[in-house]
Amino acid sequence: MKRQFLSLAMATMAMAGHSVMASTAYGDLNNFDVVNDTNQPCHGFEIELDGVHSRDITYTFDWNHYGAPVIREDVDANGNPRVFVRYESKKDANGAFLAYTAVPAAPLAPTDGHMCTNLAVNEGCEHFGVGYYGIPTTVRYNWLIEDPTNPGSLVHGPAVNVATPSWVYNPPVNAQPAQVVAAIQAPPPPAPEVAPAVLAKFGEAVFAKEIKTSSKNNQAVELKDLVSDDPNSPDEKNWLNDKAGDGIDVVAEMEVEWRMMQTEFAKLNDPNNPGGANGQLVAAAEDLPAGDEKITRRYEFFKYAGSAASIDVETGEAMCDKVGADGLHGEGTVGVTRPDPARPGEVTTVQVDCSQEIVVGDYIGAQMAGFDAEAGLGVIDNLQDGEIHQPYPQRTVVVGGNSPYTINVNAGALPAGMDFEQDTNGKPTGVLAGTPTAAGSFAFTVAVTDAANAMVNKAFVLNVVDPNNPLPQSYTLSVAKQGNGSGTVAGNGIACGPTCSVELAVGTPVVLTATADAGSVFNGWSGDCTGTGLCETTMDGIKNVSANFSLQQLALTINKTANGGSIGGTASCALGLATCMANLNYNTQVTLTATPAAGYVFSGWSGACSGTGTCIMTMDSVKNVTATFAPAPSAYTLSVTISGAGSVASSPKGISCSSGTCSTSFKAGTAVTLTAKPARRHTFKNWSGSVCNGSTSATCSVPMTRNQGVAAVFN
Repeated sequence: MKRQFLSLAMATMAMAGHSVMASTAYGDLNNFDVVNDTNQPCHGFEIELDGVHSRDITYTFDWNHYGAPVIREDVDANGNPRVFVRYESKKDANGAFLAYTAVPAAPLAPTDGHMCTNLAVNEGCEHFGVGYYGIPTTVRYNWLIEDPTNPGSLVHGPAVNVATPSWVYNPPVNAQPAQVVAAIQAPPPPAPEVAPAVLAKFGEAVFAKEIKTSSKNNQAVELKDLVSDDPNSPDEKNWLNDKAGDGIDVVAEMEVEWRMMQTEFAKLNDPNNPGGANGQLVAAAEDLPAGDEKITRRYEFFKYAGSAASIDVETGEAMCDKVGADGLHGEGTVGVTRPDPARPGEVTTVQVDCSQEIVVGDYIGAQMAGFDAEAGLGVIDNLQDGEIHQPYPQRTVVVGGNSPYTINVNAGALPAGMDFEQDTNGKPTGVLAGTPTAAGSFAFTVAVTDAANAMVNKAFVLNVVDPNNPLPQSYTLSVAKQGNGSGTVAGNGIACGPTCSVELAVGTPVVLTATADAGSVFNGWSGDCTGTGLCETTMDGIKNVSANFSLQQLALTINKTANGGSIGGTASCALGLATCMANLNYNTQVTLTATPAAGYVFSGWSGACSGTGTCIMTMDSVKNVTATFAPAPSAYTLSVTISGAGSVASSPKGISCSSGTCSTSFKAGTAVTLTAKPARRHTFKNWSGSVCNGSTSATCSVPMTRNQGVAAVFN
């Protein structure tokens, strides 16, 4: 499964020059990392967007421990719409949560962001994201923790202060090109139902670090590119719009700005300061001369770590609001209202040297954002479950592109009672709605063509639940290993070896990694995954995956000099071949023998073997061995040594020796017979040497295939 899962937040706006029958979607791509700072395991995450409808929600980021979220809409006390995007753990048959976000073992750094999308680990952070049409009046984030008074149910944890960037797009007017302005607001105040009875004048202080590039280009900003854990890494240029891919232009034009983000409650309703943001981070308007440029931003958020001495005792305002060059300490000297120790109940102003205060605290998350003025046609990744006889949340399935759309449903069918809405001209809007009248699991493919003839299609599964006959909350993921090799499979609780089967919540994204052992290779997946890369799937049913490992094949090369013989044994090389190759399994024990041809002799091995005997080795790496043959000489020398009193004669003639050592040459291949004759009153004891060693026979047959040396011993 390809990782097409990041969010696309969009605001639809009119633009001069487009036909009445076509519209272009404008907006921003945004996603965020968030660290679990609740000091307890979490079982979900909820995003609240006030002032928008469920049909305004576009892409959601579904690659986390909880999978696709559930989207619902209601109204607040004033009748205004609000939408909740809820990532929540499923439960097993006993009611226990199947997914969680761990408490970090140590503070995480911004460069740990890549761990937030790695489902094989649980380091204490997640990556979420939601896109929408329109401009929400407020966006709130909350971890979901288990209710201590009602185990098995979830409640909001503390608010998560990872601000959401917003983009204001100004279409071109006369000679003025299109412009875009990026801004983030201070964290919103607590919701009224959880706000304390007495509030300070300022909310929680958070430092925001904005990393931006002033360069712009029209290269497509892939959604996945916004998952970037380290903007300073040479491998993390994608979200920075590095056109050449070398980082040169990005480094030259990258800017970093720190800003304190702290809500001033008295200004919440100030029309000149919407949202009551103190230290609102607003970029200057940027021209889009071509109209199709892509702009990217990264915001990192940190807790304010200044001591109590740096916080105004009356208002709660954090006074050390500037960050020094080291990115850790404050900057400058400020006056802070503190209790007067000499006059109980009164206050005084104290000077605080912020350069001595560590003001940048723990990293709590990051937001990656990019503005795309001409978003391409697309469809969302997943559809949440519906309930029989209950209205399905109006859900935008087709995103971006140019309307009107042509939408066909094939390779299956929508649940009865559901369909794509149509506009006043009878054209489908891309919003799925209705009330399902039958329960079950419905598979189908949505094929879309827009007014510019862009096309896209995607397969979906929409589950309709019957409360009286609920669908499973979890499915089993099983892994098998095949082949004559060995290796491991890991991810989502699988550690195969020991653990090759786990129970996972419905909708859980799965990422499995296969790692071959030394001497083995991974050949690929079968079953519910294919290919040789990561195994990526979703738990929409029982999943069975096989990983095939085979022993590594290592090349054995046999060379023969002079081609004067043959090689036999584990591998062979026939007479007439100068070089032979064999692919053998890792760790194979190899035995080779060299046999010279007529008229040749074997001189020895070189390379992986040595000597003149049998070549024995183990295939723990690529091996090369050479057998050296040489033409046999025309004659060989036979030497006979006399020990004691006696004589030795040869047939054919040539040796007639009665003392010391005698030698002569015989034609190669001749069989020479030696006869020992003891002197008078002496006896022949035995032969010794290269042949007939230990024999007590008076004769010794010596084959002249090489130089030979024989001794006759007399008593």
